[in-house]
Amino acid sequence: MHENDIAELLIKEGCPSISYRVRKEIRQEQIGEEEYREYQNLIYAQPNVQNILSWQNPDGYFGTRLHTAPTGSKIWPHEGCVRYLLETGLDHEAVRKSLDVMRAPGWGKECENSRAASTIGYEMIRASLFAQAGDSKEPFVASWVNHALQGFRTIAETECYEDLVYEVRKRSENGKKPRSGLLLFQEGKYLPVVYHLRLLAFTDFWRTEENRKMMELAYEKLYQWLPLPPIYYKCRTHPAAPLGTVSWAVNQNFQADSGFFWLHFYEMSARMGMLGENSPFRVHFEELKNHVLQQDESFLAYTKSRNRSYTGWSGYSGIALEEDGRAQQPRMRDFMFRILLVNAYCNMGWE
Repeated sequence: MHENDIAELLIKEGCPSISYRVRKEIRQEQIGEEEYREYQNLIYAQPNVQNILSWQNPDGYFGTRLHTAPTGSKIWPHEGCVRYLLETGLDHEAVRKSLDVMRAPGWGKECENSRAASTIGYEMIRASLFAQAGDSKEPFVASWVNHALQGFRTIAETECYEDLVYEVRKRSENGKKPRSGLLLFQEGKYLPVVYHLRLLAFTDFWRTEENRKMMELAYEKLYQWLPLPPIYYKCRTHPAAPLGTVSWAVNQNFQADSGFFWLHFYEMSARMGMLGENSPFRVHFEELKNHVLQQDESFLAYTKSRNRSYTGWSGYSGIALEEDGRAQQPRMRDFMFRILLVNAYCNMGWE
């Protein structure tokens, strides 16, 4: 199939959110006010959207937790709900309330009492959501954008990742040889995480020529380093694991078992202007895009099933917009949409 044929299919057969975003972001169409309101009504009426809105408290907060859902709960954490609604393209008071409540004291919920969350910097969650919502005027957004840039600058200025870490060996037990230990970041050192990617992807005030060169160098080095072993932050009680650290095997062709992180990395990178023709990562995206365009066996295998990382929304999961994940056609439309979206931002380049 040609890219234009896939876009037409998504507009006609995709859910309202996909249809709207194909026209707005991929085709760059100017959608009139009347048609825009019609799309908004359709998006608002989607069962998944209505279900998530039913979780919202009067103050605007979704559920009771920011980052992690309670054990056994079917309600997503607040950040997952906000991310999902922003991705649907919904323009509604409920979305604005969900952001406004994060300006009030106590917005961090369970993270505010977590030494590990404080060590890693849970405040970047709020900053990334505001950035994705297009509100980059808040001072905390600029602060965390600078933090994101420093993470990439660290990569650009470092010869190898081993220079950023040190090893803590576990104590020997019963006279046995010490086991290999944990890798911890050196004081003041860190690697970018998914929130850093979103902050840079959804803002543009940082896009100077100096930063462009730095980011390109960082991406070249990151391509050589990946994948990385688990690296932890030093914390008073126990090592803190930044699960969203850019350490995945995204310097290889797409693998279904790492689907969410792979696709998310490529989308955010494309939005940053870091997936241009000279990017070392570009060849792997083109490989996946060809599978999609050819509708071959690999593409069918990738969309044969959908796991929780696609359908459950949190800080580290959530990419599906179609309602019915049981049928393969909606799964294929979700996948095709993401590939066309990445491709569109690849072509836009550094802006």
